[in-house]
Amino acid sequence: MVLVILNKIYFEQKLIDTIMASFFVFVLIAIGEILSAIVLVTLLGFDPLKMYVGQFWINLFVSVFMVSIINYKKTISFFFIISERGKHKIIKEILPLVIIIVFIYPAYFYYLYFESNLLNTMVLSITLIVIINVLVISILRERSYSANLKTEYDELINNLNEYEKVLEKYRLANHENKNNFIVLKGLLKDDKDNVVEYIDEIINNKQVDDEEVLIKTKKLPMGGLQGLVYQKLLVMKEKLIVYNIEISRDVDVTLFSGFDFTLIKNFCTIIGILIDNSIEAVENLDNKMIGIYIYKENDTFVFSIANTFFGIIDLDKIDKIGYSSKGKGRGYGLNLAKKIVEKDKRIVIEREIVRDVFKQKVKIKM
Repeated sequence: MVLVILNKIYFEQKLIDTIMASFFVFVLIAIGEILSAIVLVTLLGFDPLKMYVGQFWINLFVSVFMVSIINYKKTISFFFIISERGKHKIIKEILPLVIIIVFIYPAYFYYLYFESNLLNTMVLSITLIVIINVLVISILRERSYSANLKTEYDELINNLNEYEKVLEKYRLANHENKNNFIVLKGLLKDDKDNVVEYIDEIINNKQVDDEEVLIKTKKLPMGGLQGLVYQKLLVMKEKLIVYNIEISRDVDVTLFSGFDFTLIKNFCTIIGILIDNSIEAVENLDNKMIGIYIYKENDTFVFSIANTFFGIIDLDKIDKIGYSSKGKGRGYGLNLAKKIVEKDKRIVIEREIVRDVFKQKVKIKM
């Protein structure tokens, strides 16, 4: 009854759900006790007649263990909270010590109450300590990397809003500079042929490549996407990647005006991840090609990215953490995109492979 009440308060569930959950907890605890008893008696040589002495500590240990397994999501969340705190050096130093103390504590009671073999107790404790430390360190490392990656993309999206304003000023300034050169050309036309020729060259060629990118991206919705795509296209240009971007006529700068900031930020974060993934996939290929197609499909805004690739892509595993065809230490970006989509149901990602082209579509309902 106490367990039912505590579960009701802690998990805020219906009474019937709490009763059922408590029942299964007791069943699992019973199974855990049976398995623990078998291990202690057959493998470690405990005397079953003396085991009742420490049954409180056994029950406590098994209960905590089984409840942690049942509520694994909350347990993982607990470690995630620790990982956020783990950015501080002192926490990183203290955490392993805390784990060691936690597992030495029950080992100490096993040794005293069960009069077990000291060597067996030490081996069991050390094994548990090593296993738990490895698991915790692995969780913290992955969580820390994912958190840092998310922070980087959040900062990028925030900065791109300001970047778009700078781009607009650049467009205006570039246009004004051309007008000035045209006026100057008229003034010098009669007697300065060389100057006229030089100015003609500037008018025709000044920032041709960058201006072409500016023209292609100026129709994109404001709010971060325009600046993001512009920056990624410049990266492709620098890496000598052949790219093609097509934007349908029904897409304009005001398209995101009805969206909230969270949706725009999430969408831009995903687009940034997918374009980065495409760039990494093609930059070492002989055939470096990326296609970006932006259009509306009925009441849905679609951002499509296609790239050539080499090797095998497993669509079922592609967004799992750590999975990557490009080696170790990668695969976190697509996993972050998956987590964003799981939280924000307004965004959908679709993937397909057509011969040697990998296509990804990100959709938002208008």
